[in-house]
Amino acid sequence: MSFLKKQSVGFYFIILTVILAVAGTIAYLINCGTDYFSNLGINSGIMACLIIAIILELVMVIGSNTMGQNRLLDLIPVVSGALLMVAFALFVSARVAGIASIMSFERNASTMSDMMSAVVGIVLCFLAVLFNIVGSFFKVVKDEK
Repeated sequence: MSFLKKQSVGFYFIILTVILAVAGTIAYLINCGTDYFSNLGINSGIMACLIIAIILELVMVIGSNTMGQNRLLDLIPVVSGALLMVAFALFVSARVAGIASIMSFERNASTMSDMMSAVVGIVLCFLAVLFNIVGSFFKVVKDEK
């Protein structure tokens, strides 16, 4: 319990960012398995950016709790946020043509379901970016007094 007492607001934003990024990764993998988008395969750039960003966020939590304030740790939210944004942009660019095609010409229950799984994944990745940005303004560990 003392571990949670010494955590600041930034800790909770990082945890929410990790949860959203993991959920976005899972949603992306699920979407890659749908009938409509399975022919595109899994984009290694999206996966690499998401996984590295998740690892960096976890390193931020562990490092802040073990080392305290550190200049190197201050760079992690910037790098992680950039990776999350790249993953988001790649995800959108990989799915925008399919979503436009579904909305314009191929609108049926199956394709709408496939499209909604893509939209859910995109929204989760975007929310991870937002939580990363907001969380970067807060300390992870409270100052010892």
